[in-house]
Amino acid sequence: MDCQKFWNIIENYNLLMRDAIEGPNCTDLYTCQGDCCSIKIDVPKILAKEYIKRGYALSSDFIRSNVFSFQLRFDEKIGKCFLFDQKINGCSVHESGIKPPQCWIYPTNFSNPEKNKISCKRMSGWKIIDDEKAREAEFLLKEYVDYCLNEADWEIKKIGNRIDDNSLRNLIIHVPPSHLGGFKDTWDDIKTLDAEGHSFQMKKFCTMYNENCKILHDNFMECKNICDIIATKLINFLKKNLSKFISENEPDVEGNYPLFKLFSFRNG
Repeated sequence: MDCQKFWNIIENYNLLMRDAIEGPNCTDLYTCQGDCCSIKIDVPKILAKEYIKRGYALSSDFIRSNVFSFQLRFDEKIGKCFLFDQKINGCSVHESGIKPPQCWIYPTNFSNPEKNKISCKRMSGWKIIDDEKAREAEFLLKEYVDYCLNEADWEIKKIGNRIDDNSLRNLIIHVPPSHLGGFKDTWDDIKTLDAEGHSFQMKKFCTMYNENCKILHDNFMECKNICDIIATKLINFLKKNLSKFISENEPDVEGNYPLFKLFSFRNG
């Protein structure tokens, strides 16, 4: 799918859903406290780039996902998606025309054939006022999901570009093995993740691939840097395993891949 078709889907979907549903005023603090913004949402990279371009977000506001390419950063302190704006008591991209399609569905979905009373977590009174536009939006959502899944598959295939030998190696060799807790998958590359306290995960890895190391067994905690041999093995390990690991495991809330999870996972 080309980019122009994607933006046609997004913009038409936003227009259709805006016209198809009607409900309470969510920006009224006495009516709503943004509970629906407490849902974690996945988005494609093409949409994330547009949020950055328009000033709604930074690249650090997106973490790697195993569903679409990214997940919107979730603010654990307030229990909401980072796009929630407390000043307007609502989504900062609601009127932008490029709001994530999933966010429009709650609580109405696309149809209400039984004409049931539709309620969100705090308020009733939601209605689908144009069934035809809602059905058309539902069709566009399927196209959107197909695009997102294809893009996510392509992003995983490009994992080797994020595991850049030189930049990642330079990070690895400057970390004491007892301080390496894992890796962080960011916007364009992969960085090292500090361990909380001291970790013995790398001791297992070093034993497997460099058992003749003179300081491994008696002075592991005093080792100041990961050696070239182990750095190479770590990079090769990531190249072999990370894409499949991502497809089968969700990153944690910060997009981190802890060593204890990575080392318990093997791609064949």
